[in-house]
Amino acid sequence: MECALFFCHRAGSDDSGQLEIRGIFDELRAPSFPARQPRMRLAGLVSWNDGERGRVPFLIELLDPGDKAVFTIQGFSEVEESPGSAAPPRTQLNLPLEDVTFPEPGRYRIRLEVDGRQVYGPSLYLGKAHDADAE
Repeated sequence: MECALFFCHRAGSDDSGQLEIRGIFDELRAPSFPARQPRMRLAGLVSWNDGERGRVPFLIELLDPGDKAVFTIQGFSEVEESPGSAAPPRTQLNLPLEDVTFPEPGRYRIRLEVDGRQVYGPSLYLGKAHDADAE
């Protein structure tokens, strides 16, 4: 399994079914901690390996700087063969992350787990905002 995931403001599929991602970011600033982010999305593609077919359960966790999960998504993907395609089967992810609390500044990162295997996705850096640049 391989993944290309991004934190973003918006994502969706166009008329041809391709994933469109807008407003990609890897840093947020807050005036104080714990900080709350009302809305963001995690979007991208997961490419599946041979043997990963059928109903494949997954776990996505947003880990704090101490590797403790602060947000968790459990789900599954129906992975089917891709006849006529040179590419492996893919799953588009477009997941809302709402009311996420960040306990402290530092590096947060995504961990995707499938069948006991873990892949780490994008990092999100939380910093203290100065009064002029608070989001």
